[in-house]
Amino acid sequence: MPANSLYIKKGKLGIKGLLIIIYNEIKALNSNRHLIYGNLFSPVLYFLFFSFGIQSTFGNLMFNGEYVSFISYSLVGIFAMSIFREMYQCVFRMVTDKRWGLLSAKLLNGVAPPLYLLGISTFPIIGVLVQVSILYTLSVAMRTTFPFVNLLLIMPFLICCILFWSSILLCIAMLVKNYKQRDFVMNTMMLPVMFSAPLFFSLENAPLFLRIVSNVNPLTHQVQAMRLIAFGMPANNQIWLVFALAVVAFCFATFLLSRIDFRSAEH
Repeated sequence: MPANSLYIKKGKLGIKGLLIIIYNEIKALNSNRHLIYGNLFSPVLYFLFFSFGIQSTFGNLMFNGEYVSFISYSLVGIFAMSIFREMYQCVFRMVTDKRWGLLSAKLLNGVAPPLYLLGISTFPIIGVLVQVSILYTLSVAMRTTFPFVNLLLIMPFLICCILFWSSILLCIAMLVKNYKQRDFVMNTMMLPVMFSAPLFFSLENAPLFLRIVSNVNPLTHQVQAMRLIAFGMPANNQIWLVFALAVVAFCFATFLLSRIDFRSAEH
């Protein structure tokens, strides 16, 4: 075996390995509760001031051939935005695990790559679900929301979206050699992806170039599918597309994680 490579054999801890990772992530979450509070502040401000301000100025907007409330429309967009805000912390933990040898130690001690990926997603999953629950409660208090049963259908879909982005960003994190590269990738990739998706604008009325860019953006399909669910519209094809992309991303991330070179270029 070459000295500069490390190939990980199949883990032997099974589901116990997943529980260990989840336990560690919950401990980390408990130690960094201020991150949840901080990440919640911006979405709440968006909802209370931006959404209501746009609604009072421009009224409803067109979605899937029907006029819908901008407040409810943007609420789902804020859900998607919350996913991306939590992904920053997820990438930070992935790169830290790799940089300090924690990832190789976990894999060598029997945590299978797919279980590591599921476990490391615990932090953003809890963060997003907490934010979504609080935002929906605010919308109920202001009587500007969609039915609660639709929110329950969105919740597992949100988890699927988080696993998709965790998989994509794990692939990127495994290729990142140091913290400078991590910050560069996050700042140059995350914002364009978030702003090109129709979080707060109508894709049907957008310019042609923006529709083209948005249609190749996975976040667009995710947020549009969540809106179809929220407004009780048929969403079968959109949901299957999102699930298929999540499965492909998860499988590729698992493969890459089992073949990664754990050397670091950090100085």
